[in-house]
Amino acid sequence: MPRVSSKDKYTQQVFELFKQRGLTLNMEEIACELGLTKKTLYNNYNSKQELIGTVVTYFYANLEKEIQMATLNSENAIDAFFAVSVIISNEVNKLGHVFLKDISLYSSSLNLSKFTERSNFYSILVMRNLQMGIEQGLYREDLDMEYTTLFYTSAIALFYKWDKDGFKYFEDSANYHRELVKYHLQSVVNEKGYQILLNYL
Repeated sequence: MPRVSSKDKYTQQVFELFKQRGLTLNMEEIACELGLTKKTLYNNYNSKQELIGTVVTYFYANLEKEIQMATLNSENAIDAFFAVSVIISNEVNKLGHVFLKDISLYSSSLNLSKFTERSNFYSILVMRNLQMGIEQGLYREDLDMEYTTLFYTSAIALFYKWDKDGFKYFEDSANYHRELVKYHLQSVVNEKGYQILLNYL
């Protein structure tokens, strides 16, 4: 088993802390919660922005490993898309309200995209699945992949949107994602693909 570096260990610990307390903690408070000195924390992360960006990257890296495994173990693009939606729904639920709220509210001011290359995570995911489905003869060949991806990712964005009522769909996350996937796939499958999709409808 590969050895976990001190920075990786701190990142894991901060991730768990953020899920419980959100992103409003300052570096001194974070260091105190982890039993570290502020100097040790700054030796590993130049700023709070970098720390949060590292945590977000850590989350997506682990999520991508799960998604890759699920895709490899799926018989076809349709099965893969459903499997991936379950993984994402479960992992997002584990993040909790506080973490998601702070990410939603502060992502622009924290400039998270500077520290993570995964800002187009969902778009890439959908694009790859569309290509997979077309190659397997399950999706329509006349699809406009750019617009189809945009429609799906826009609906996903609604799930993460925080407003005065909070996250409207959070408590029903699994059903939200499943219904969205069903709607999406019904619009992209051909006749052959629809026969497989019927197993999920």
